[in-house]
Amino acid sequence: MTVYTDDSIVLTGCGWVTAFAAGSIADVLTGAPAARFAPSPEAPYWAVPDERLDDYPDLARELKRDKGAWLTAAALEHARRQASLEPGSLEPERVGMVLGCALAGQLGMIEFANEVRQQSPRFVSPIHFPQTVGNYIAGALARAYLIRGPNATLSCGSASGLDAIVEGASLLAGGAADVVFAGGTETLSKELTLGFAEPDATFSEGACFFVMEKYDRAAARGVTPLAVVTRPQQGQAAGGAPPNPAGAVVSVAGLRLGGAILIEHWTGRCFAAAGAAAVAAAIGAAAGRELPLVDPSDSTAVAVGALPVDALPVTDGALRAVVVADADHRCLLELALPRVS
Repeated sequence: MTVYTDDSIVLTGCGWVTAFAAGSIADVLTGAPAARFAPSPEAPYWAVPDERLDDYPDLARELKRDKGAWLTAAALEHARRQASLEPGSLEPERVGMVLGCALAGQLGMIEFANEVRQQSPRFVSPIHFPQTVGNYIAGALARAYLIRGPNATLSCGSASGLDAIVEGASLLAGGAADVVFAGGTETLSKELTLGFAEPDATFSEGACFFVMEKYDRAAARGVTPLAVVTRPQQGQAAGGAPPNPAGAVVSVAGLRLGGAILIEHWTGRCFAAAGAAAVAAAIGAAAGRELPLVDPSDSTAVAVGALPVDALPVTDGALRAVVVADADHRCLLELALPRVS
């Protein structure tokens, strides 16, 4: 049985939105995938369909003006509901957000430039200009959800989403916030995907978001944590080969593979969201569900979710997993996972 202390940093909610599925991690693990939306010449990537907007009538109008903002907000909303967090129950100044977005602001810049070309600067809506800023999504969510604590956007390749979770743990450990929303998101366009110039690669839009808090708050609401953060590391501290405590399985979302999750619910190179989804895959493994992170034929990476739960090491009564993003192991997160029968 997993042992908690009041100061344990725990993940209590996980939401994601992809071209194949949307919901909390519990919904995605147990439910059928959504309809397939295959790439087309007009959109050569797995795109989250715009008609999905109708599934989220409560989202603020500002969030629906920007695709990245609405799909990230939808993932946040699923995570919030799974964590049983009521919007008015939080002190805004004690709520933080850390968002990983590898291509932060680039899509907004392209769309704004195209609009200027097509209509001339005189007729471009001033509403669209803020969408060219790299932290626009995090700012829009902060306004919609009254998040007035620390707010940051990180852009560091496929490690971005995992880096955001590690940074969220630091905010909680340092007492800068009581609750942190953290994870990764990515939206794409035809121009962006053509610019990547990766042969035989299909890219993907998506968002994966977590609710992070200390255990005493979760226990007070009667919420069972999805995982406990036992060791987060960033930068030089996480350099070199990752540790392997008690034979813990290492889950890798590498730069070369783009952290692709090859399942019905997620496909393609999803950049920043991949690092956060690697954590979701480790949680899925504890539930005995297979969510492989990379092609199992690749000998350089081990997919946590591809292993049965009995293959995960047990230390102090808890399943252990180490999640790494970035080929150089720049960002590392060690988790204790409650065993799910």
